[in-house]
Amino acid sequence: MPLHVRLVCLGGLWVLLATTGAVSLMGKSDPLHWMRWITALGITAAAAVLYVAIAARYLLTPLTRVREWMSSVAEGRPGVDSVVVMPKGEMQRLAEAAGRLVTKLRDAESATREARDLMAARTRTVDRLLEFSQTVQGIGQPEQVFQTLCHYLRTEMGLSRVVVLSSDPEAVPAIQIKAHWPEDAAKPASFEIDGALCPCLRQNLPRVFRADGAPVRCALDQALNLPVAEPAYCVPFTVGRKVQVVVHMLLPAGVDWTEDRRQLAQTYVNTANSGLVSLHLLAEAEKQSMTDMLTGLYNRRSMETLLQREVALAERYDYPMALVMLDMDKFKDVNDAHGHAAGDHLLRAFADCVRITLRKTDLAFRYGGDEFVIALPQTGVMQAQQVVQKLRQAFAAVDFSSAIAHLDHQPTLSIGVAERSKATNVLSLSNLLGAADQALYDAKNSNRNCVRVFSPPQAA
Repeated sequence: MPLHVRLVCLGGLWVLLATTGAVSLMGKSDPLHWMRWITALGITAAAAVLYVAIAARYLLTPLTRVREWMSSVAEGRPGVDSVVVMPKGEMQRLAEAAGRLVTKLRDAESATREARDLMAARTRTVDRLLEFSQTVQGIGQPEQVFQTLCHYLRTEMGLSRVVVLSSDPEAVPAIQIKAHWPEDAAKPASFEIDGALCPCLRQNLPRVFRADGAPVRCALDQALNLPVAEPAYCVPFTVGRKVQVVVHMLLPAGVDWTEDRRQLAQTYVNTANSGLVSLHLLAEAEKQSMTDMLTGLYNRRSMETLLQREVALAERYDYPMALVMLDMDKFKDVNDAHGHAAGDHLLRAFADCVRITLRKTDLAFRYGGDEFVIALPQTGVMQAQQVVQKLRQAFAAVDFSSAIAHLDHQPTLSIGVAERSKATNVLSLSNLLGAADQALYDAKNSNRNCVRVFSPPQAA
């Protein structure tokens, strides 16, 4: 039997005996008997006090400690350790139940802390993605988008290396490095890669390259001397109809491309892709507003703005500038005899000759119908004549027989050339256009198929 139970029973027996003795003494007049009765009452009171003390020691104190323990739990401090020794029986089971409750609350607090940390990390990731999206939307050049994508990928994902490539069949070279990190890493002097050897370019699908000791993982590894001990993840996407971009990312050795990492990388790449597509569409819209739909050359609407700029530059830096005006001989006859499709073919063929003959700094415009204007910056009249002679030769070498049946003559060009010069008093754009038009008129009157240079009229 537990000690506290024994004491309680002993105290109760003592009280009973004292009470019985006191009752037996009642009714007697002997003072001694009364003294005994008073003593018995005192002993009974002492027993009662002892009983209360024992109850407080073995019942109230543990209950108080349990209350303090539960108060700490209610205040959000389930981690406070309190060892409560309770009497056996219901009180001990109460303590054990409270202990289990604290353990559950402690586990719940730990899970809540982990969930809070995870939520904070994901919130930061979303904030950074939003910041990246806003940054990309405010960028005006594709090169800046590539550099920004490279920066965010390496800082937010802990990449060891990242390379951004573009594949454009119309560019030279066709595959170019647009951005890379580390920036101080050794970059090959002559970067060459066969697009057919890159599975991401060929299949246009993302792919993970594990560090499994394979002799060849990707063509980029060998072309850029990338370490095969680092796991790589390639994400391709397209911009427009022709340009392909590949983002090649490497993690430090020992770190895997988990599903979360791949999804985050894909989200960054998709955001950059949206920005690049927007810039591409904007550039295409601007190009279409400035170019002729049939020939691809600049249209008359953009001619005045671009030529005014070239005239201003020629005047500021005092360098020569030549202007050429030309049209196709008997173009109307071809249209009437063979239809407008044949005439359109002639115009497109001439535009192709312009593109392969002129320099990148030269400007070519479709003035209207079969009439064209060409601006040759930093070019004198003698050099301009050489340029237009090459253009005439290129156009004369075009074979039109496969596209235009029964064409009775090879199409020719009549060309007028004028130079911006103080000697001829041709300085403004309007004067320059008028001088070139006059030279073209002289070429037409000279039985066509020739080049004439503007000369000011002689005073009578």
